[in-house]
Amino acid sequence: MDITVRKLEPGDDTKDFDCGNPTLNEFLRRYALTNQRRMVGVTYVAFCQCQVTPRVIGYYTLANTGIPREGLPEVMLKGLPKYQSLPGFLIGRIAVDKAYQRKQIGELLLSRCLENCLICAKVSGARYVITEALLEAVPWYERFNFIRIDTDVSSEYTKMFVDLQVIRSAIDERLPAPAV
Repeated sequence: MDITVRKLEPGDDTKDFDCGNPTLNEFLRRYALTNQRRMVGVTYVAFCQCQVTPRVIGYYTLANTGIPREGLPEVMLKGLPKYQSLPGFLIGRIAVDKAYQRKQIGELLLSRCLENCLICAKVSGARYVITEALLEAVPWYERFNFIRIDTDVSSEYTKMFVDLQVIRSAIDERLPAPAV
């Protein structure tokens, strides 16, 4: 499947997007572009090139955030400044249209999101990526080394994070060794 991921633009067809979660659907249709214009989050959308009329089949939203030290494992804080919060990135939303679920689109979106985080971290200090995961999505995020932040569990969501150093190491392991 040939998938393109790029920044959401005015005119992108989002009206038929349905991930099965009305809140995530509404965010994409009503708030994503407005938030982008207000510079409080950027939404990236996926399109399948196999469609005659391209429409959004998945998306994620990325923003900057401060991550409270409280709840982070002590081992993750070792050697870091004693600031009340640490700089990071927020995956505000991530969703895949029901017709494309279980086809690795979510994994592709998360991968692109984390790649963008690594790029941004080179020009703006950030150590962690955090998300408020739906409880049913927790096992999915755990597959990608996200860890629950113990102090913040609601009836629908739980905060989770991943260390960008873990992501960078995982990518480095997949790259071929440089020629000497």
